This record gives sequence, C-alpha cells and structure tokens, in this order.
Amino acid sequence: MAVITMKYITASEIIELLKKQNINNAIGQIKMSLNGTEVVIKQNDIIGNALQEWLGQFLKENDIYFRSAKGQTFPDFYLSESDEKNLCEMKTYYATRNAAFDVANYFGYVDSIRQKPWRLDSDYLIFAYLSDDHGNISIQDMWCKKVWEITGPAQDFALKCQRKKGQIYNIRPANWKENSRGTLKPFSCKEEFIAALYKTHLSDTNQTKVSKAWLDDVVVEYERYSGENMLNRVMQYVKGTK
Repeated sequence: MAVITMKYITASEIIELLKKQNINNAIGQIKMSLNGTEVVIKQNDIIGNALQEWLGQFLKENDIYFRSAKGQTFPDFYLSESDEKNLCEMKTYYATRNAAFDVANYFGYVDSIRQKPWRLDSDYLIFAYLSDDHGNISIQDMWCKKVWEITGPAQDFALKCQRKKGQIYNIRPANWKENSRGTLKPFSCKEEFIAALYKTHLSDTNQTKVSKAWLDDVVVEYERYSGENMLNRVMQYVKGTK
C-alpha cells in the first residue's frame, strides 16, 4: 500500500495552488439531497460555511495537512501540527459589496491575545464570490492577509467595529483593496493595530490602569512567544509620534 505524504503549506500557498488549478474559471453549486429529492441551494447565507467545507475537502484531495478547530472556535484551520504556527481563519463576502464580515468578536479577541498572542500572526484567507439566480457560484478574488492588513480606524473611533447603542460587538474589516477610495486605510503594522485595540480598550473601560495592564500582558506574552518586544513601537502609535 502506498504511503501518502502530507504536504505542509501556508495560507498564501493555498491561494497560489487554487489559482494554478484555475479556481477563478470554475463554477460551482450547493446541493441538498434527501430521500431521492435533490435541490440546488440558492440562498447566499450558507455560502460562507459551504466554501469552508469545500476548502477542507480540497486540501484533503491535494494531500495537504490541516486540522479543523472544534466547534466555532478560532481558527478555522491549523496548517501545521503546532497550535501556535500557521493558523488560518477563512472569511467570505459577496464580491460586488463591501466586505462586512466579522473579523472577530471584539471582547473575545482582546481576551484571547492576552493568553494566546500568536493569534496576532494568524493568516486570514478571504474569498470574494458571486452567485446568480440559478445557484451558480464563482470565486472572483482571493487574498491572504494579516489581521492588521484588513482592519483600520473608523471615522470617530480608533478601531472600526460594529456598534449597537454605543456597545462594541465585533471588529469589522477596513477596505484593504489597493484601488479603494477614501482616506481610512488599514493599519500599517501589527503595532498600530495593537495601539488601536488599546485605545478602544481604554475608551470602553475608562480605567487607565486596567487598560495598561492588558497592554503590558499582551506585550510580555508576545515577547515570550516570539522574542520580539514591541512596547516602544506600540506606544509611539498610542501617542501619535509614529
């Protein structure tokens, strides 16, 4: 019996493989079959989950190593045997609209990077898709981005988030496309993103000591994980001197 050797690749290499296999020229459908009756699903609200399931099968068929997270927890895919490296989150949106997916729940995210700082280095695999009245689905574009490359400030806030009656819920994406209009661009680096998280944390708690303790924990744990101390650069962005 032949031994299958699993390949280890990154999220950006997944995109290159999909392009090599002409994913942009492919047309797909979502079908439901039960008791001899089959139907093409035409509702867009399940396409994101269906594409994630499809991507897992694609990786299997191409002998690429991955593990799926249990339940709805982050990340969608582990692309290595480590729980800290090559983490991949998948996001989708309708190609003719602005991306409005949830990057992450705000409170869950700020809590998690305090204990799991490697989440800051995770990859976001983003698919822009189209669908028609016949249920045909196609992939129009793909990106592999870091979290600070798809997030940015809002008009009146340090971090663009979904807010309801002043309450923060989810971190929402900025417009990261190179030809995008407007002045509100994504953050330039990880440190600027963390500075925005800190300012948002401070605005939410209104307690300087509490927010500074959170920032110190994130910086210390990230240095323990990566060997990189980024406190000075973060504070430059906090103070607006960078």
